[in-house]
Amino acid sequence: MKTFTTIRFRPKPQHFDDVVESLAKRVDFWAERTSTEKVYLIQDEDEVIFTAILAQMEILLEYQDEALNFLDSLRPNLQKYSDEDGHTIARTGFVLKESTTK
Repeated sequence: MKTFTTIRFRPKPQHFDDVVESLAKRVDFWAERTSTEKVYLIQDEDEVIFTAILAQMEILLEYQDEALNFLDSLRPNLQKYSDEDGHTIARTGFVLKESTTK
């Protein structure tokens, strides 16, 4: 089943461009995977949002350790959302319905 995953980041102002550059490279990294349908990097004010639609959930599990190491490398350049959320807010879910019109 298709999977939608999104991760929100709030870079420290002095590191904003560096974080965006690192995440832009991640867009290319994920886009090269044949099971990745779409990858987006979005800016919303002081937040950067990484979103991917994957052909199946197993892809996330396969790259989980590598992805967590990447996120750890960004942590010093990110503002904390809260003690509970930490430096990122991630959500993953299954795509239940997709438009069929182009």
